[in-house]
Amino acid sequence: MTETKAATQSHDLIIRLQQRHGEQVVVTEAAALAYYAHDVAAVGKPLLAVLIPTSVDQALQLVKALGQAGIAMIARGGGLSYTDAYLADRPGCVLIDTADLNRILDINREDRFVVAECGVTWAQLFEALESLGLRTPYFGPLSGLEATLGGALSQGSVFLGSGLHGSVGDSVLSIDVATAEGKVLTTGAAAAPNTVPFFRYFGPDLTGLFVGDAGSLGIKLRVSLRLIEAPKHCDYLSWQFTTAEVMFQAMAELARAGLASECFGFDPLLAEMRMKRASMAEDAGTMAKVVKRQGLLSGARLALRGRRFLNARCYSIHAVIEAASKAALVEQVKRARALVGGGEEIPGSIPRALRAAPFAPPNTMLGPAGERWLPVHGIVPHSQAVTCFEALKTLQAEEADCLHKHGIRIGFLYATVAAQATLIEPVFYWPDSHTIYHRRRVDKSHRQRIGEPEANPAARPDVFRLRQRAADILRGHGAVHFQLGKFYSYRGGRNPASLALFDAIKHHLDPQGLFNPGSLVD
Repeated sequence: MTETKAATQSHDLIIRLQQRHGEQVVVTEAAALAYYAHDVAAVGKPLLAVLIPTSVDQALQLVKALGQAGIAMIARGGGLSYTDAYLADRPGCVLIDTADLNRILDINREDRFVVAECGVTWAQLFEALESLGLRTPYFGPLSGLEATLGGALSQGSVFLGSGLHGSVGDSVLSIDVATAEGKVLTTGAAAAPNTVPFFRYFGPDLTGLFVGDAGSLGIKLRVSLRLIEAPKHCDYLSWQFTTAEVMFQAMAELARAGLASECFGFDPLLAEMRMKRASMAEDAGTMAKVVKRQGLLSGARLALRGRRFLNARCYSIHAVIEAASKAALVEQVKRARALVGGGEEIPGSIPRALRAAPFAPPNTMLGPAGERWLPVHGIVPHSQAVTCFEALKTLQAEEADCLHKHGIRIGFLYATVAAQATLIEPVFYWPDSHTIYHRRRVDKSHRQRIGEPEANPAARPDVFRLRQRAADILRGHGAVHFQLGKFYSYRGGRNPASLALFDAIKHHLDPQGLFNPGSLVD
């Protein structure tokens, strides 16, 4: 079949699907397709259509139709990728936006699991469980106001709860996935007859195949997650350090001791950007949330201590300590303070504010003066954190002229992941104009307040080159990555037998290579 004939047949199918399901479900309007072709960092090839199914049954019908026609399809969750995760690498792909698969189907308090469709956001799930005194162990990324369960499963995700409970995959019990034939593949014990999705293991762990698969093995429909009782008592601790080495040592001690639900930190530049970005209105909103969630006394403490107490030359870490009782909390806070050596304790306003409003709007994807934002990250063993960070700082020194020329600044975010690992995330900021993506995702009043820099096309190739150099340094220190998308290398140097098994599974599930082509191929 010629390319022209195939394109005509694909176009005809989209018209038929639109006639059957409606223009709200099958979107072909040019401006919408242009927006959906973007993520935070880049723009992909032109899309044939965007499908927005409103039910699992409808999603299965649409996937089956695309599969029979041999049309490539890409799942999109909250649309917050910065690694080309849902961008088409070839013309004529169809994007499946799962945002309207957003129902929480079952909260089983007795057996401690929740079942939800994969378009449910982490904020939506958190709020539904909070009133019942429940929570998932890992309970979302900071972008959870819009980030979805399915997106986190496909790309991997850490932050809220990760200090104790690891990444999103560590909280998953079962996943329902749409195959290219429009059938449902169920993982976990739920795949067995007469079994609810209460347990992950019953024979080989098929659930793990679909965690971090970049959407390359199917379209995620539903997920079952573990539930725990939400801890009733919390305290908030912060320290600042004159050197990164001592800071990383303190973070590792807290992680190994299993004391902090979240333990994260900033270098001086990222702390500065954070302080500049926060407005008085945002402070007032945070204060109200602290009072609502944590009580009037906590609000008074935040008001008294404020947020401008960080030394401009220091590294800082921030920890949330949780416990089932006040007595246990006092003991854990005491242990945490004893473990953190070489640091000056400062008011815990930052972690307190984080827990009051754990899910931030996507305004943070622009800097305080409207700068573009682009992160890269790696997760390393604690033993590699200092040397890896030093190598990244060496990169900054080597590229000083380039950074100065384009006005590029690099800050660092750090966080612990369970007892074993430290996340290091260099964050690039540079003055540049905003894309259609930023104009749609970032609140209009916020963009008006921070302004928009002039276009800076000369900087972009260097930003992406520096990001790649940073990724190579991280990988060279044994880092692993989430959000592989089409940026981080998956195949390079990997065990051949492991790759052969993955390729066989991919071929079995997706013989035509229709699911997110271009992902996990490098």
